[in-house]
Formats: sequence, structure tokens, C-alpha cells
Amino acid sequence: MKQSGLLVTALAGLLMLAGCAGGDGNGEGTEPAPAPTGPTVSSPPADGMGGGAPPPGPPHHPRRTHGPEHWTSDWTSGPTTVTRNLTVPPMPQLVRIRSAAHPDAGYDRIVFDFTGPLPGYQIRYVDEVRQDPSDLPVDLPGRRFLLVVFTPAQAHTDDGTSLISPGRKTLDYPMMRGFALAGDFEGHVSIGIGLDDVVGYRVGELPGRIYLDVAA
Repeated sequence: MKQSGLLVTALAGLLMLAGCAGGDGNGEGTEPAPAPTGPTVSSPPADGMGGGAPPPGPPHHPRRTHGPEHWTSDWTSGPTTVTRNLTVPPMPQLVRIRSAAHPDAGYDRIVFDFTGPLPGYQIRYVDEVRQDPSDLPVDLPGRRFLLVVFTPAQAHTDDGTSLISPGRKTLDYPMMRGFALAGDFEGHVSIGIGLDDVVGYRVGELPGRIYLDVAA
């Protein structure tokens, strides 16, 4: 009897173990495996510190869609582009070109007066100035030349009368030798400026005017 009791107890223990380890083949009755763990990776800071890529720098030729009441660029001898997407008509009109030497300050200045909003512009050194649209060469005093193109802009009234008179002028400044209206066609106004040498220039804006200084 004692051996029978021991056998019954052993069988009961085996049945309990089978019930704990068993299942119906569909995974019921089992604990889900814990999710794997790993290191937490954080994104680099937005300012590029901590190993991330540095933020992009300013473009070589900055684009400006609007400006403060008074803006002056740094001195440069490379091309400058300022873009303005204006609704036209009415077209900004170039109504006057003025110039003056400032020897005590070390520069010569040319000023472009506009009615309406200021247009965009491109400024660059060229080997020679050519008429737009004929592409004929423009005779300018000087050995080096800056070309200024305003757009959208016009230098004439709606009936075709020119607003710039005279259209060219010879100057006897330390650096600036003269200027000429080189084009007024399809929203582009071109001005050629004759200089004595390739020098640094800066461009500035005031209400109603854009000015260009050349080092002298």
C-alpha cells in the first residue's frame, strides 16, 4: 500500500508538469517573448553639433526678395544678383542717373532713381558692353567695364519717350570714367559703366534709389 501511494503521488506530479509545459499548438497558454533591446540613437542637433552635418552656408550669390529701408552690400569684385518678383504693370521706371566723386571717402558713386518699387538687378564685370537687343558694341571711356541690368524695369514712358537724358556721359572721376544706357528692352534696362581698373564695388538701396560705389 505504501508503494502504491508513492506511485500515485509521482503520477500526479508528472501530470501537473505536463499541464504547465503543454499547449494546444496555437501558442495559447505561453508567455510572449520579450522584445529585444538595444542602444538608443538620438538625432544630431539641428545646428550640426555632435557629429551631424553642418548647416548649409549662404549661397555664393545671394538672392533678396525684399530689403530693409537701407541696405548696403559688402565690397566685392564678383557678380551680384538681387531678384525681385514684382507684379507688373506698372513697371518700375528708371527716371534719373546721377554720379559724384567722393575722394575723401575713397569711392566714386553712381545713383539710379526709380519710381515705383525697386527692381531686381545683376551687376558684373564684362570685357565690353553691348547694346540690348542689337548686340552692337557700346563705346565707353575706361579700360574696364561694369554692366548693371535692372529687371523688371523700363527707362521710358508708356508712349516710348526716353526718361534718361543724356543717355551717356563722360566723367573725370578718380576711377569712374563714364556711363551709358545700353538697353531698354522688354523689361530690362542695361547700364554700362566705364572704369579705370577692376576694383571692388558695393551696392546699396534707399527708398526710391539704388546706388553703386566703386573703390577709388
